[in-house]
Amino acid sequence: MQITLKNIKHSGFASQETYCFEATIYLDGKKAGQVRNDGQGGCNFYHPNTIEEAINAYARTLPPTIYEYGGKTMTIAQDADILVGDVLTNWLIARDLKRAMNKKILFVDSGGEIRETKTLAKNMLELFLSQPEKLKHLRAEKILNLLPFAEALSVYQSRG
Repeated sequence: MQITLKNIKHSGFASQETYCFEATIYLDGKKAGQVRNDGQGGCNFYHPNTIEEAINAYARTLPPTIYEYGGKTMTIAQDADILVGDVLTNWLIARDLKRAMNKKILFVDSGGEIRETKTLAKNMLELFLSQPEKLKHLRAEKILNLLPFAEALSVYQSRG
């Protein structure tokens, strides 16, 4: 099952224990309804509730999720809220990466860490990216801005 969120409205300041958001949810490319959470630590609300039932049925076919927290390893059965939360987390990471790459040069340094330049004016950013030889002083293994976005996102997530 492919779970997609569109028309996402995320409120970072109102997110306390869970994400505060609302979105249109699509299952296997078809609009299924709405999902939202008030950010106070409770479960997501699905409309209609058959969306949650369908995702939960799919989640039961998946292996449990393994989390590392406070030095402990926890195994948790997947459910609709975990799967939707993962989709939303990936969307937020992609959004943040796009915003950063519109203002800064992001790169992987020789130690494998992701670094970024200071904020650059749009014309300077474009100039540097059009002439990568001007970036040799960064000693970058990879410049994320010059990679296809899906690859840059994969590198960004794997090192973040």
